Amino acid sequence: MNLVTKFLEYKKNKLVSYGLALFSETEYHDFLVECLKKYINNYIEVKYHQQFETVSDNSEVTKEVIEEEQTGMRLELLDDLSVKEIIETNEGYIRKQELINVAATIAKTIIRIDTLDLTEENKDEKLDRVLKEANKEFPLRQNAKTLIVKIWREEEGTIKKILTPKESFTLNLISYEGNIKEVKLTPQIKQLNIYKKSLVERVYQEEKVTYEKIKLMIILLNQLVLEKIIKKEEIENYMVIIPDEIWTKKQKMDAIYELLDDKILKEHILLGITYNTLISNKTIQEKRKEKYKFICLQDFTHINDIPTKISNIDTSNLFDYLMVTSYKDKDFKEFENIEVTTMKGILFSKEG
Repeated sequence: MNLVTKFLEYKKNKLVSYGLALFSETEYHDFLVECLKKYINNYIEVKYHQQFETVSDNSEVTKEVIEEEQTGMRLELLDDLSVKEIIETNEGYIRKQELINVAATIAKTIIRIDTLDLTEENKDEKLDRVLKEANKEFPLRQNAKTLIVKIWREEEGTIKKILTPKESFTLNLISYEGNIKEVKLTPQIKQLNIYKKSLVERVYQEEKVTYEKIKLMIILLNQLVLEKIIKKEEIENYMVIIPDEIWTKKQKMDAIYELLDDKILKEHILLGITYNTLISNKTIQEKRKEKYKFICLQDFTHINDIPTKISNIDTSNLFDYLMVTSYKDKDFKEFENIEVTTMKGILFSKEG
């Protein structure tokens, strides 16, 4: 599982903990937890993955859309309960109905707390305001605020640990059009003499080391994207170039896919692959259907009919971008005159 998915699962659990800190139910505790999990899961999936259950898939995620989705979840829970009415006692059925509605109100308060930009300095003022409003709709636990602050501090500590940068390696981001950054891995090592530097560079070219570098790059990208999510900053698009020899190793590629198996990561990370490698491999092509994104790496130095080659790449519907890795200077104007249809654009490598 990748870091973004892990964090969002962690966040769901923490938000449910907020709910239990706000309101207590002894007899039907497990049912309340089940309801809170449904509301919170709906909220997180809508907010971060744009996965809708009530509104149209083309909807923009707004406060109103989140509220509509939560209402849809409440009606779904009530409908599910009505199916089980025959096996419930009258008292149990009525109480569970009440808890579904109470849980909806609790979830509304949790969402408000989640949107607060809390600090040690402002937490009392902001939480007091939210909890005062909540207390009008359901009876708060006596120590609700204390419990909320404790959970919030734990979450802040976890976030700090997750986002602490690696000391041994950093990401070098090379900017391209389309808000794309080509990702390189830079080791943070002390100054080496020429012999030792050459040795390190040779080791870096070994396939096993290359694969570990790619995995580390994607792990660091997970961390970078997660930081953008937490800080509510714009997530850019990141390109990771993977050599042909790695693409042919299914087990290694499965591990890379797993590190990217989250809608947010798939949306913002493009995997660099040569046209011949992708076009000849049905297994990799299937990953396109799973929403993984690819950028075509193509050397045009020895290609005479450039428009036809680009058209073949474009109409294959397998790539989001074309990266021209090399070309003859006299051919540059041909690239300027070409318009792609299914791809978003043509980029020129800044390597070297």
